[in-house]
Amino acid sequence: MRYRLLTYAAIGDAYGAGFEFVDPSTVQQENTLQCYRQHQKHTEIRPGMYTDDTQMSLAVAECMLNNCFSREGLADAFVRGFKRDERAGYAGGFFAFLQSIA
Repeated sequence: MRYRLLTYAAIGDAYGAGFEFVDPSTVQQENTLQCYRQHQKHTEIRPGMYTDDTQMSLAVAECMLNNCFSREGLADAFVRGFKRDERAGYAGGFFAFLQSIA
């Protein structure tokens, strides 16, 4: 059951990504739950792809499962998750920071 929660969160993230940073009237008109929508800012995130939000949620879950829930452990999990599956969506400075870590 707990794994389904992460799956559902990723599906919701992928669906909601297309509505980030758009005018509320667009959300009201196009939020039909019929299909995924292209993110208007991050065009490299194709409709239906999960975003940095899911990636960071997975890192937190991995950290909890591996009993590494400390500042350092969480930071390491975020970096490992990013390096495993680099994707757009992070704030620009944080994205550049994650890319700079060897």
